[in-house]
Amino acid sequence: MYTIRNYRLTRRGQVTDRFTKALERLGSDQRYVRIGGVLALEQIIQDAPEQATHAAQVLGHFVRDRAPTCPRPTNAPGGETTQTDTSLPTSPEADVQVALTALTRPESRTHVDDRERLYLAILHLAGADLVRADLTDALLTRTNLTRADLSGADLTSAFLRRADLTHAFLDGANLTGANLAKANLTGASLHGADLTRADLGGADLTDVRGLGTEQVRSARLNAETVLPPDIRAAVEPSST
Repeated sequence: MYTIRNYRLTRRGQVTDRFTKALERLGSDQRYVRIGGVLALEQIIQDAPEQATHAAQVLGHFVRDRAPTCPRPTNAPGGETTQTDTSLPTSPEADVQVALTALTRPESRTHVDDRERLYLAILHLAGADLVRADLTDALLTRTNLTRADLSGADLTSAFLRRADLTHAFLDGANLTGANLAKANLTGASLHGADLTRADLGGADLTDVRGLGTEQVRSARLNAETVLPPDIRAAVEPSST
């Protein structure tokens, strides 16, 4: 028992030392060093799953600190709102993308405390690669995900209110119970996406690709939901 106790104390000290060194790398001025810090944290999760929640907290703060935020919406002619800013990047910086991948990797999220919700609201994450990412219960309010690849992602109960998903790829994504109220899905690809109980109240689905009537019928709509003409013609009779 003495040997086991010493082994556990030694291992805990090693993990703590590795965690500290990873944190130091994340604060570097060199991008490749920051990427190394992210990868070191991810390796710690694999070696010590009990540290997954702490690592997720650190990576979440790293992404929020490094990714630009979306500009405040401004009123445009016709009463619409816009968040367009041509000075913002079309894809995340390399270190931010690596952190996003590590933060949303399904095998890593399984070890994270369920109470630790992923908070990425109001961030500019246009063009992000989030293929098969675990974004369950994630807070993505007003997040810019223009042209982001969310194919096969798990967005169960995710909060995407007013999110910009213009031309985003959501093929095969699980959006069961997701809040997409007033989200902009113009030109998004939804082939095979599960919209069961998804809140599409006020959402703009103009020119959505791969959207089927049954997908829409399984979702929750309201009078402000903007549907493609052919989908609306097929859905409205059944809702009267």
